[in-house]
Amino acid sequence: MNTEEVLQLKVRLLTEGARIPEGEWKGRRGGAGPVGGRYFFLPNGRICGIPIRTGKQADLFHSANLEHTDDPTVWLYDGSIKLSEVPRPKFYDMKTANGMPYSSIALLHGERTLATTIYQACRYWTQGSQCKFCTIPLSHRAGDTVLEKNPEDVAEVVLAALNGNYIDDVLLTTGTPDSPDMGIKKLIGTITAIRKVSNIPIAVQFEPPVDTDSIKQVAEAGANAVGIHIESADESIREEMCPGKYEYGPLDLYKESWQVALKYFEKGHVSTFILHGLGEDMQKTLNLVEELSHIGVMPIVAPVRPSQGSQLADYVPTYIGNLSASVAFYKHIGSILFKHGLNPKKTAGGCHKCGGCTPIQEAYDWAAAQKL
Repeated sequence: MNTEEVLQLKVRLLTEGARIPEGEWKGRRGGAGPVGGRYFFLPNGRICGIPIRTGKQADLFHSANLEHTDDPTVWLYDGSIKLSEVPRPKFYDMKTANGMPYSSIALLHGERTLATTIYQACRYWTQGSQCKFCTIPLSHRAGDTVLEKNPEDVAEVVLAALNGNYIDDVLLTTGTPDSPDMGIKKLIGTITAIRKVSNIPIAVQFEPPVDTDSIKQVAEAGANAVGIHIESADESIREEMCPGKYEYGPLDLYKESWQVALKYFEKGHVSTFILHGLGEDMQKTLNLVEELSHIGVMPIVAPVRPSQGSQLADYVPTYIGNLSASVAFYKHIGSILFKHGLNPKKTAGGCHKCGGCTPIQEAYDWAAAQKL
């Protein structure tokens, strides 16, 4: 496959998803970031976290079949494209001294990123103003994880994953607790614990703090990259879809936080998530992508993934039935990233480093091949 074919396949998989046979595991049931998907290698070796859909939802999204082949590690998508499944890592079967399964503490995202949510709840859920696409507390409620991760336990899992040669970087995120520091103190505690056992690249994610000096503290603790997620470039969409975050943090606060972060983290090592398919003004998205890329902030643009348990469980994204328009949109993004020298895979860590839920790496590769 050439770069254009890979980009089109990745966008199709992320927007349409796939059907799998009844009874097959469909992916984690909740948590931070997109859920309800499984990781596969594309024909070029890149990763895709494919949304798994069933029944009426699969019909709505036009999801093609993903079926077993004679090789249990290889699946066939839409009757013709072979995709290899990312294998379950053996360290998932290990436990801490107090009997906590490692898989309840941290999970492999994509192929080589170990990710964990330090605090598996959010004040906006308590207030009824959570982001409508969010499922962060559901994995804890389902018994798949714990409310708050112990820093030493996380460091133990990191070391085990490193010893097994499973990971290249670590991603720490958090729900927002009801405290002024936005959960940053908890993140710093975990960074410190990991730094006692490893120099592995660490990326962290949090809401913009009022006290921007805490961003410096995150860097001093040993983080290599930081994500401060705006969610949408369209303020009307952000107000509708992220009422709590919108009320707390105006766009200017995010811009200030990105600028402060750039003082302590390298170009491309500061990032923000921007969702596609919420009815946003696409030009506003492209304008913000250009603005961010120009100053060295990595825009992680990704199709929204309506998930069971969220307020958008039955939402119909605006990208449905518009594959060619979505591909063209991501080509624009790839060209912007290439113009500003922002190659996702060259950065230390973050959601773009895993790359399972966003096609920006494939878009960048396409633009690089075209020299656009």
